[in-house]
Amino acid sequence: MALALALAAIVIAAGWLFLGRGSERRSAPSVADDTAATEPPAPPPPPAIARDIARPPAPPAREHVPAHDGDPNPPGAPAHPITPQHQRIFAENRIAFALDDATDAKDVPAMKDLLAQYRREFPEDQWQLQDGYAVIIECLDHPGAESRRAAERWLDQNNGSTVKRSVLRNCIDPPQP
Repeated sequence: MALALALAAIVIAAGWLFLGRGSERRSAPSVADDTAATEPPAPPPPPAIARDIARPPAPPAREHVPAHDGDPNPPGAPAHPITPQHQRIFAENRIAFALDDATDAKDVPAMKDLLAQYRREFPEDQWQLQDGYAVIIECLDHPGAESRRAAERWLDQNNGSTVKRSVLRNCIDPPQP
């Protein structure tokens, strides 16, 4: 059975080589032909299947919903407008991301400035990040047993904080050479 499959595969491959490529040879100009172009012939166009795969699917058609009285969004406006609350969240995220970047760079002066801005603009500290960054600043600014103990206390009290890994990396784990 395996021998029959192997022979069939060889026959198919040989047929493709001789028949499939032979038609290309007949249509290509010969080297001896004086009117032949000096450039190689253009490759054949890709099969229709490859073109369909490369083309992304069309987006689904949106259902038209007519405007009605009392609709807060005018026609053509996004269904979910950016509110002042969204803008505040975006501003808080920008400061938190900048603090992360400064922490990765171990840029203590920038971290201090960003933390002061964060405390000024977002005193509620809903994500409980500010004290974690303060601990990291202390560890980077004054490394030693005392700042490590402060970091351990903070970790015990803030196990679910998103700053936990950064506190561990900068205060608890030994520096990597």
